[in-house]
Amino acid sequence: MNAPEVVNIVTFVVGFGLLFNGYSLLVQGREDIALVLLSFGAGLGLVVVSVFPGGFGIIAPIIGLEIGTRAMLVISNLSLFVVVVYLLNRTGGLQNKVSQLNEELSLLKHDINEHDE
Repeated sequence: MNAPEVVNIVTFVVGFGLLFNGYSLLVQGREDIALVLLSFGAGLGLVVVSVFPGGFGIIAPIIGLEIGTRAMLVISNLSLFVVVVYLLNRTGGLQNKVSQLNEELSLLKHDINEHDE
């Protein structure tokens, strides 16, 4: 088994894992659509690339690149950019929730202290 075949097998397994992760999020009833779509999109992309490794040779001229390797690099970088932006937005939302919970906790502690006195 040569290196490209091993890479394709690993890519397929990781892609299938991401698809399964998206499916399990739906079954659990989590309503985080962005996470589900990100998981399905990345998983489907990896599965397609592993099954059709020459696909970037077809995509490259469509997006204006001459070499499939450059197309792969551009698409992977754009995908990583989307993931980073999503995670930054998610982190910001969680920080807002923590701040809100801290405010509510301090108000509850104040109410308990007033009640005890």
